[in-house]
Formats: sequence, structure tokens, C-alpha cells
Amino acid sequence: MKSKKSVTKEVKKNIFFIIAIILIAISILLYKVVFKSKSTYTVINGYVEKISDTAGIVLKDESIIELKNNTSAAPVIEQGRRVSKNNVIATYKSSSYENYLSQIEQIDNDIQTLVKDLPITYSVDVSNIENEISEITKQSSKTTSYLKMQEYKSKVDELANKKVIILGQLSPAGSKIRELIEKREKIEEENRHSNDNIKAPKSGVVTYKLDNLENQIDISNVLKLTISEIDNLFDKYSSNNLNNFGIKIVNNFLAYFVVKIENGEYDNYIKDGKIYTIKINEKKSIEFSSKLVKSLKDDKNNYLIFEIDNGIENIIDHRLVNLEIIWDKKEGMAVLKDAIKRNEQNTYDYVTVVNGGEYLHVPVKIISSNEGICIVDNFTTEEKKELGIEDNKNKINLYDILVI
Repeated sequence: MKSKKSVTKEVKKNIFFIIAIILIAISILLYKVVFKSKSTYTVINGYVEKISDTAGIVLKDESIIELKNNTSAAPVIEQGRRVSKNNVIATYKSSSYENYLSQIEQIDNDIQTLVKDLPITYSVDVSNIENEISEITKQSSKTTSYLKMQEYKSKVDELANKKVIILGQLSPAGSKIRELIEKREKIEEENRHSNDNIKAPKSGVVTYKLDNLENQIDISNVLKLTISEIDNLFDKYSSNNLNNFGIKIVNNFLAYFVVKIENGEYDNYIKDGKIYTIKINEKKSIEFSSKLVKSLKDDKNNYLIFEIDNGIENIIDHRLVNLEIIWDKKEGMAVLKDAIKRNEQNTYDYVTVVNGGEYLHVPVKIISSNEGICIVDNFTTEEKKELGIEDNKNKINLYDILVI
């Protein structure tokens, strides 16, 4: 049986052990709360953009090519391709055109037969073109759209012509292949002078899609538009979904974005004559350099007209688009918003910089900010004097470590 004295010692020992465990647990908790909560951030180069998402309409300089009554036409130039004035862009489907197609098809079949009979592959390029033609043919079999089928056909014709040119370069003079190629070239040349050809009345980008909005506005009068006229255009453009076959040429050096933005948040950024970046995010992001050429305002909205002269070939069939307008972009030292604090007198902002084991409070001025990032800079000596900041030594620099 244990003595009373030894039992007391054992109880004290257990109590000390429990207290030690509790102290260790408290220490760990304090470490996690006090020290682990202090994360750090490295100052880097960055930028902050002021962006608004809005809808806009596209006003273009477009010319419809009037077709003969009850006569169908076949595209020669691929949709979206740039053409020069007097280039053949389509042709009427007459008996002479059908005969031309038949002759070209027969010659191409004869050339293909001769190429297949050769003991070696004539050219890797020829093989690649044939594979591409095969792929386009598969795609065309899945569409019921006349316009899309004509686009596929134009692409196949273009590839077939490339193939013939390569074969002509590789074939020796006097060979059967060269003879067929020369015959094909002669037929092609005769067809270029056919009366059935439809030529471009001016330079631009060709499209075969008409929506009956082509004559809604004279492009030369865009800057005379009133607020009510702009509202009417938004109504017409947003409710239209026609897509008919036709031919038109779009000027790829001049177009306009017209937008409506609510008054308030971005008013200070709106300046006539200033260049802004505008983006359209669809299958790919398209960026435009745009000049604000006119701004109007009523009780609710700003009505803005931006002139563009780049990337228009990407929007030849667009009417109503979702736009990102980048109003302002500031670059410099990027700091997390959580790293910036306000001084006790509420007169300036500062960050806490780790320097040789010390925590230094460094005053900073915010140049621009978004939800999570600020672009900051150091105060000048005069600015510090005005704010009553006595420390002229400490400054924030790139790659400083900040305590959050």
C-alpha cells in the first residue's frame, strides 16, 4: 500500500503534466492566431484597368451588289476575304458557267488519275491539300445551308487551284500532266473574262449575308445622329435576325461602335477625341483601337460613338455586340488591397514592409484600384509635407515584402 506522501507527489506530478500540456496547447494556438495570420506579399509590376461591359451596335460602310432578277449566283471569293476593285467575286449560274465547271472537273479528274499512277508521292504539299479537301468535303455533307455550301465550294476550288499550280511546277515540259494543266489555265483565263462574272465595285471585304439593315443609315452622317435616332437604331438592330443570301462589300477601313452607358461611374473617363481600347469576346478576343468621336448625354445615359479603322474584317456581319470598354489603365507597383491600411488620423494610407526583421510603416498613395489590387507609388517630399509625414527616408520598392 502506497504512503500518503507518495500519493500526493504523484497527484502533483500529474497536475504539472496537465498544466504543461495546456500551456503547450495555448502556445500552439497563439502561434497560429498571432503569427500564422500574418501572411506576406511581394510587390510586383502590374496594372489595373477600369472596364465596363455594355452592348453596342456596329455601323458600317457597306455596298450591296444588285443581282439580276431570278438569277442565282455562286461565290468565287471566300466569305470574309478582302478584294480589290474589279476583282471577280461571284458568277451567275448560266449554261456557260455550268459548262466551265464541267470542263474543270473533268481535267482535275484526269490529273488526279495520272498522279495516282505515279510510282512515288508527287509532293507532300499535294498530299496535304488533298487531305484538306477531303476534310472540307466531309464538313459540307453535314450542312443544309446554301450559303455555307457555297463557302465550302469556294474553299475547295481555291485548294484545287493551289494543287494544280504545285503539280505544274513539278511536272516536266511535254508531260501529260503539264499538258492538262496548261489546258486548265487557258479555260480559267477565258472564264475570267466571262460576262457572267460579278465584279467588286470597290475594295473591301466580301460577305454573302444580307439582313435588310444595310440601308438604315448613311455612314457619312453618323456624327449627325441624335439621341432618339440612336435609340431607334438599337431597337432595329436588336430585333432583327434575318440572314439572306446576297453580295455586299464592306469597307474594312472605317466603322463605328455606338454604345449607351448609364450616367455616373465612368463619366470622368469620357473625353471626346481620346483613344480607347474596346474588346469583343466571342470564340476569340478581338481588340480594337477606337477613337471617341462624339458623345451625347441625357438624364439617364451617355450616348457614345467610337470610330474604328482596324479589325473590321472580323465584324462584317455583326450588328449588335457585347463590348468591353477599357476606360483607363494604370501600370506600376501592384499591391494587394488587404496590405494597405489607413493611419490613425485618417490622412493617408500605408503598408507594412519587412526590412531586416523590422516592420516599417511606409506611406503610399493609391494611383488606381479594383476589387483586390491597387497600383501605388511613393509620395513626393512636398506631398509628405502637406500630409504631415515626417519620415522622408522609407519608400516602397519593387519586390519589397509586405505584411498583410
